[in-house]
Amino acid sequence: MFKRSKQWLGGIAGGLALLTGLGGTGWAATPGSHYTYGVEGVLAATAPPPGWHYRMYNLWYNPTEYKNNSGNTVPGKFDLNVFASAQRLVHVTDIKILGADYFYDFVVPLVDQEFTQGTFSDSHSFTIGDIEIEPFALAWHRPRWDAAVALAVIVPTGHYEANEPASPGLGYWSGRLTLGGTYYFDEQKTWSVSVLTRTLINSEQEDTDVRPGSEFVAEYGIGKEFRFNNWMIRPGLAGASYWQISDDSDDNLAYGILSDQHKQAHAIGPELNVLYLPMLFQVNLRFLQEYGVENGPEESRLIATLTKSF
Repeated sequence: MFKRSKQWLGGIAGGLALLTGLGGTGWAATPGSHYTYGVEGVLAATAPPPGWHYRMYNLWYNPTEYKNNSGNTVPGKFDLNVFASAQRLVHVTDIKILGADYFYDFVVPLVDQEFTQGTFSDSHSFTIGDIEIEPFALAWHRPRWDAAVALAVIVPTGHYEANEPASPGLGYWSGRLTLGGTYYFDEQKTWSVSVLTRTLINSEQEDTDVRPGSEFVAEYGIGKEFRFNNWMIRPGLAGASYWQISDDSDDNLAYGILSDQHKQAHAIGPELNVLYLPMLFQVNLRFLQEYGVENGPEESRLIATLTKSF
């Protein structure tokens, strides 16, 4: 029972579109991203055993500073208020491919955000964003390590208008490759270190006719698990880094930003995961402080994830 239950603790590998965009924050020639870094942390590259798993990711983010291409704060009023809740259903099957468990999942994000810059303001109430479909993913489990690879597509289902910076959608398609691994320092798998990477390739954005540059995200964490009767508790330290790794296809004159001004952001902070074994229900809390941001907002972010396995 103990060995099987420890697998259920794992974060589910593969991607999610939690916050489909950061509104009109001026991140390079096209604002926003189809992946919000920091939504996974400790054991991010470890998938649970075969079965159905429901996850609800919740993000609170309220930056009041915007950083320019040099990482300096841009003068003037800036306020972005975001709450996003992503509903994710994962099915880890009994099918084995190359010794790995085959699984698939999809994510439906709901976004509520308000954007203010200077005297301009725009807001969208709680509404659907861009849906993600991940039809192919593999997860390996070995005595001292886990690994995962996945392919996903993000569909522009959310409402998007170029003159509405708080739009819940981004107006373009994205393809994403996920690669990650977890290493356990002890045979009991109580100490772990994990790294999960995402690479995104984007299509041309409607209205602006600009193709956003490719993106690379790395999420990592180190944690220690403790068991008390029917409870498992895992405190840890989590972090994430985001880089835009290629130019946008053109300047976006509507935002007055050049195509070679790349986005960059980093964050680090504590994480706590609590699992109640009889119900296979877990709660994960993560607080991350951003730093080293270029061409984007900078602030702290709080992520709360609920997981129920069946």
